[in-house]
Amino acid sequence: MGRQLSIYKYSGALRAVVHPDESSGEICEIMGQDVFQMATSVPTPIFFEYGDYVTVNGRKFRLNTPPSPITKNAERDYEYKLTFESDIQQIGKVAFLFLDALGRFTESEFSLTGNAEIFLNLVVENLKRIYPGYGYVLGSVVEGETKTITFDSTNCLDALNIIAEQFETEWHVVGNRVSLYKRILGSAIVLKYGKDEGLFQLSIAPQTNANPITRVYGYGSNRNIGSNYRNGARRLRMAHGLYLEKNSGLEQGTGKYDIIEVTKIFEDVYPRRNGSVTSVTSPLVFSDSGMDFNLNTYRMSGVDAKIEFTSGQLSGNAFTNPVSGGYNPTTKTFTIEKNTKDETLDIPNELLKPAIGDTYVITGILMPNVYIENAEAELRQKVQDYLDASSGEVPTQLSVVCNPRYFARTGHTVSLGTVVSVQDIRLNINRQIRVIGYTRNWQYPTLYTLTLADSVKDKSLIKLINT
Repeated sequence: MGRQLSIYKYSGALRAVVHPDESSGEICEIMGQDVFQMATSVPTPIFFEYGDYVTVNGRKFRLNTPPSPITKNAERDYEYKLTFESDIQQIGKVAFLFLDALGRFTESEFSLTGNAEIFLNLVVENLKRIYPGYGYVLGSVVEGETKTITFDSTNCLDALNIIAEQFETEWHVVGNRVSLYKRILGSAIVLKYGKDEGLFQLSIAPQTNANPITRVYGYGSNRNIGSNYRNGARRLRMAHGLYLEKNSGLEQGTGKYDIIEVTKIFEDVYPRRNGSVTSVTSPLVFSDSGMDFNLNTYRMSGVDAKIEFTSGQLSGNAFTNPVSGGYNPTTKTFTIEKNTKDETLDIPNELLKPAIGDTYVITGILMPNVYIENAEAELRQKVQDYLDASSGEVPTQLSVVCNPRYFARTGHTVSLGTVVSVQDIRLNINRQIRVIGYTRNWQYPTLYTLTLADSVKDKSLIKLINT
């Protein structure tokens, strides 16, 4: 009969004890599936319900969808195929909302400006709103530059994917810790052929069907450049040339590939000064002693500027800085207007206001030349980094069927992010590579199949190239 599994009702009472068949097991992927799939046959029907759960290898998996139809086999057995989901799928049930002026999570359409920690902390606060007893906390977070991301009626799981893509990293949820970083776990696992060694079967395939990129037309944002920028260019451009190129020229014998062009827009790159509040007079008035140019000199004719806060209580909000009386160059003092775009958003106020140390950027102005030059240099580096990552060989992915005897003998276990050593002399493979997905059999817990790659494939890049 094999190993048995207890299934519990949502209340914790026992629902049934079954013997899952050999097709049953965990399926886990970085930023993907995290489920326990179970197939079983029983002599009498079991009436499963939404919320039933199992505990597999120390982790809880819930039944979040109606069970598959019961199949009665030859008037004798009742067959079930069920998918139990980890708590990660619970995250997708929570709306990703922003605070209104009263500190309530009510705003479903909003733009937020900040670093990775600010975005991830908003995810955590939303999770705590629905699951206060679970104790969600902020885990490890990558350091990164300030970005502006717009969300529109998004749930927290989709928000995590958007944030990870924007910051070019990965999200992980382990227990109650929500993290944003590339998880790398060292191990002593060695997968190679031989008696009681770790390797049964190895296959290699491109990680995507996309071609390499050899030419990138790179553009920045349209903010803070004005109508006279580079003969009317609508977006920030690189200072020398519209594109960068690498590894092209196959027909001429000067490169590895044909010319393969893409256009890449970096919305977060624009001429800007990252300011910091050094004193506060009132919710609508603050100063920045480090301000190094006269804002009034660089205003667009008759156009109000915007102050966008990138940290603090007002992070993610933009406020009008009026042409008349909005900036005092002598005291380096800014006056902003309340954001009253609807009845629920009336800020700044005594509850939500600027504070010393809060950071901000100014938009809707013509920046001094030094900031334009810095932005163009930043754009060029962004384009070069993107090209370097995309112009080489298409990354490969290894699929490995492991020998269960090896894991039984060594006691090793596998987690997402585990780095293993793969050795195959005939295929000239001897490398350290990361586990980005695995299945673990229920009846034979030491039987793993692994998906190995250096990074999770960039879905947005594939879409860009294949459209």
